[in-house]
Amino acid sequence: MDELVEMREQMNLLKSKLDKQEIVNDRLLREVTSQRVRRLNRNVWQEGIACLFVITFGSYSFLQLGCSWWFVGFTIAYMLFCFLVTIIPHNWIKQRDINNGDLLTVAKQVRRLKKLYHNWKRFGWPSVIPWLGWFFGEIYFAHAGNTLLTICIIASCAAGALIGGLIGWTRHKKFVSEMDEIIQSLEQ
Repeated sequence: MDELVEMREQMNLLKSKLDKQEIVNDRLLREVTSQRVRRLNRNVWQEGIACLFVITFGSYSFLQLGCSWWFVGFTIAYMLFCFLVTIIPHNWIKQRDINNGDLLTVAKQVRRLKKLYHNWKRFGWPSVIPWLGWFFGEIYFAHAGNTLLTICIIASCAAGALIGGLIGWTRHKKFVSEMDEIIQSLEQ
């Protein structure tokens, strides 16, 4: 009989240790997820700084290059739209849900954000190409008398667009990979 009581005490002790281990694992998972989401949200502020740069310095530069006010106004509106399309979905993932809520709900929110990142490619590339065409047209008509200057400006802007596109594509892949890791860790 004493052995049975002793075995029950050992089972209770093992259960309490297991519960403590689960609590530690849960806390660790929540902390790691929180850090990863914060890293993703830094993208929003980096994009915001880039948008602010384009709105201020870019607008000034476009006007100095001879672009029309229509082009500059459209570019400002486009930058604001892009920033809003980025910031709103990132707000779907709430820090309080990570700290106290259901982690499967957080995984679902991250999955929605990932889907939006994938869908953005369908809008982003097709909208940037006409914008670049409009920009090159503005440069061409503003400097029609000076062919060499026009070619130099268009070539340097095309190179900048290519480099910026490659950087953006690399960052996009990095963020999608980070979202995949978050989803995978939460759904295990």
